[in-house]
Amino acid sequence: MNNVIVFFNGVSNQLAVWLLPHLSQIALTIIVCLIALYANDLNKFIKRLFARKHFIIRTMIFIIVTAFGFGALTLFVTPLMIKLLLVFGKLYMPWLLLVAFIILGILADRKNQI
Repeated sequence: MNNVIVFFNGVSNQLAVWLLPHLSQIALTIIVCLIALYANDLNKFIKRLFARKHFIIRTMIFIIVTAFGFGALTLFVTPLMIKLLLVFGKLYMPWLLLVAFIILGILADRKNQI
């Protein structure tokens, strides 16, 4: 049993060493996946709110939400995701990332995105 734990720790540490330099891109990928999964729901909600407004207002709201809203969300939430991933430490980070991407895949499947 002790050999299994030592092996697990060695694999986890090596994977973490490989992943740490790319953590900002990994966190950005997670955030973009979440935005891609839920952007349509947000767009439908906003469309219902502004459906009876003038075309120019609807267009401006669309630009604000997509360009500035999703862009700002990506920009400001990515560092928070990096901090969240680092909270669990190097030992569990590779497995946490694996679980996170599996959950994203399950969410995408449930929303008929894949």
